[in-house]
Amino acid sequence: MTGMTSDHGLTIAELAELPEVGASILYAGSDGSARVGLACAIDIPDPTRWIEGGELVVTTGAALGTDEGAWTSYVQGVSTSRAVGLLLVVGPSLPLQEVPAGLISIVQAHELPLLVARHRAALTDIMRAINARALESERTDYQESYALQVRLTAIITRGGGVDALLREWADSTGETGVVSDRTGRVIATTPQVSGDPAVLASLARDRHPPLGLTETVRLEGESYGVVPLAGELTIRGFLVTEAHHTQVAQLALPTLTSLLALEFERRWFLGEGERRQRAQNVCRLLGMTTESGARSFLRSLGLGTPSLWGVVVGAATETQAEVVLDDLAVVLATPLLRHRGKTVECLAATDPVRLLRGYGFDGPVGVGTAAEPGRAAVTMRQAAAAMETSRRTGGLISYVDGASHRFLMEVADPEYLAAFSAGVLAPIESSAQGEVLLETLHVWLREGRSLEACAARLGVHRHTVRNRIHRVMQLTGSSLDTTDAQTELWLALKARGMDEGGTS
Repeated sequence: MTGMTSDHGLTIAELAELPEVGASILYAGSDGSARVGLACAIDIPDPTRWIEGGELVVTTGAALGTDEGAWTSYVQGVSTSRAVGLLLVVGPSLPLQEVPAGLISIVQAHELPLLVARHRAALTDIMRAINARALESERTDYQESYALQVRLTAIITRGGGVDALLREWADSTGETGVVSDRTGRVIATTPQVSGDPAVLASLARDRHPPLGLTETVRLEGESYGVVPLAGELTIRGFLVTEAHHTQVAQLALPTLTSLLALEFERRWFLGEGERRQRAQNVCRLLGMTTESGARSFLRSLGLGTPSLWGVVVGAATETQAEVVLDDLAVVLATPLLRHRGKTVECLAATDPVRLLRGYGFDGPVGVGTAAEPGRAAVTMRQAAAAMETSRRTGGLISYVDGASHRFLMEVADPEYLAAFSAGVLAPIESSAQGEVLLETLHVWLREGRSLEACAARLGVHRHTVRNRIHRVMQLTGSSLDTTDAQTELWLALKARGMDEGGTS
């Protein structure tokens, strides 16, 4: 029980009543409920390296004498090492006959309980008496913890589930806890949980440690322990508990977390049939070619949505893809999901961008544009293209419907775009009528290279438009009859910020 005192250990007051110790309390300290662990005798000036926490330090003061400075340093070391108290043994045949002057003031300054034993009993007899009681208390802790672990295991083997586990935990330990899934959705709580369960679940999702570790986090002045619950090598959920456990609870905590992880795995396997059905729904909808048939199928699933958004997420492994699949089912509340290898695909009934950014997927994420149900295959293809771009550039990428140029503008490096635009448009901009020529070129390209439509839009004669376009050709040295030349100029104008409605 290194660094942890027993739940049944003696308090300072109870220890003072042991006849075989024969101690009296000179200073009780501020925490009368603190329990004593093992007793350790330390008669050297620096006690810190021998204290792990929770011990009662016993000394005769042999190395300290009546030196107030030495006692101050000694008491400070005992206190900062988290010992629960100091027992000074004095007597006629011992180094000190009485308690040194000023010692009580020193322990009071460090809030360290001080006891004194005034008799001729051997120091070993005092240590033996204290440690015998400590070991008996420790044995009781192990017995109670073992019994609790048996009860917790029985709950799972009998199909009791997470709620029953947490109720037993709270009843047996008096401690509170919250269990959530990977998305931060609360699965179960103990009665009268400390703190807002939803806030604690979000805290676990956002600040959890790696698998196998426990992270202590603070929220509104309270400390909580966050434990990831594993499924194979993937986090399935989280347990948030009080950060400072009783000894019985600390001994039983690994069993609780293991059983919770087992329950998450059981739930996942039980959901295999539902996952297959969701994948079939996606395949069927993507294969539909009529709007009426697609809408009728969605109504049969309880969805009356007028639009769908494709979402494609890339995972590192197939196991991670399975976890992401279940996460998306919760985050996007959709029955239209599947995974193929390490790629997860789904169709969301509401715009998923805000929800996905709030969740924070680690891998590449692409989102298609809103599409009618009969065009579900189109938005899924868009999402796949956006996901591949996300794989290269990072972050969530949304496809821009019907405007591949704009999509490329959004995912390209801004500095590169600025340099590209400046290089292509520089000959035009530096001419005498550069601004007018750029506007005319933009409108002409937008109007499908129609002189008449461009002239009407600008309010000039068609011959004026022809002369301006001819001047652009002279300045750039390119024939505007080729697709490559038109595309280069159009991309440069887009990068400059000229949109469909006119100049930026």
